[in-house]
Amino acid sequence: MKLDIMVGIMKYKVEIERDLCIACGNCVNECEEMFVMIDDKSTLIGGEIDEDNFSIKEYDDISCWIAASEMCPVECIIVFKDGLAIR
Repeated sequence: MKLDIMVGIMKYKVEIERDLCIACGNCVNECEEMFVMIDDKSTLIGGEIDEDNFSIKEYDDISCWIAASEMCPVECIIVFKDGLAIR
């Protein structure tokens, strides 16, 4: 019998409040494998855009997310760890 148990694995969610984005491009420059500019707004590559114009995606690793969110002058990138905002 095989048991699949996930112990200690953190889930991260990143949200971009696209209505606040000023298209400075700092996030793309800092983390180009995760961000793209669409319609002059930052968007998560492979993410969804919800009805409130948030770009949202879940990740297991946020290697460059914190730096990208810190580079955002309007603070429209929000990083969550296990449901709690950490940046």
